[in-house]
Amino acid sequence: MIRDVFSQPHQAMIMLFFGLTGGLLYELVRLPRLRAGRFGTVFYDLLALFLLQVCLLSGLLFSTRGEVRLYGLALFFGGMLLVRWAFRSLFTEILQKIRKKQFPSDG
Repeated sequence: MIRDVFSQPHQAMIMLFFGLTGGLLYELVRLPRLRAGRFGTVFYDLLALFLLQVCLLSGLLFSTRGEVRLYGLALFFGGMLLVRWAFRSLFTEILQKIRKKQFPSDG
């Protein structure tokens, strides 16, 4: 099978974009999940899984017409890790401020 190597940078950027989008959606779904009850946690886990699958399948469809390429998957999950590294502390700080407003200390 002949591969067009000139389209690989474009495919890589598409997969990185969808990885960043999937990571951001996961972090946004994670915020209400931490305060949810037992069934709410399962619901938010399923919602996060669904959104990540939509992002992964969309990235594969737009970049390589559904053909799974190793560098595409690596960039997708690399983009998710980049969001986790860059924004996780920001989301954690937001959650800490919300909890302090809900449960002020007596001291």
